[in-house]
Formats: sequence, structure tokens, C-alpha cells
Amino acid sequence: MIKASVNLQDLRRKIYLKSKSDKTWRFWGLYAHICKMETLKEAYVETRHNNGAPGIDGVTFDSIEKTG
Repeated sequence: MIKASVNLQDLRRKIYLKSKSDKTWRFWGLYAHICKMETLKEAYVETRHNNGAPGIDGVTFDSIEKTG
């Protein structure tokens, strides 16, 4: 398994701890964190490394890599 960067690990840990400690908390700003280039690149690398399958849209890694 590929290890995420320290910043991404910190973000994951903070989200996890907050969600476990306060069940009524609502995460309004997650979109901004999910769409960070660092997060998207890490997700792509991990999924690619694990031979991830196409999502609901049917887009494969081959088609993503062909179109850029």
C-alpha cells in the first residue's frame, strides 16, 4: 500500500477523530479538502496501484490516460 503524504494523513486523522468524537457534527467544508490537487493525485495513485475498477460512469483508467 502506498503511504499518503503527511498533510493528507493529518487531514484524514482529524476528520476521523472529529466524526468519532461528535456524532452530531456536520462536515460542511469537506468538498474543499476533497478537491485539493494533492488529495486527488493520492486517490488516483492508490486506486491505480490497487487496479481499481471503473466507477458508475464506466470510465476506465485507459480512457482517462488517453484523454489526459
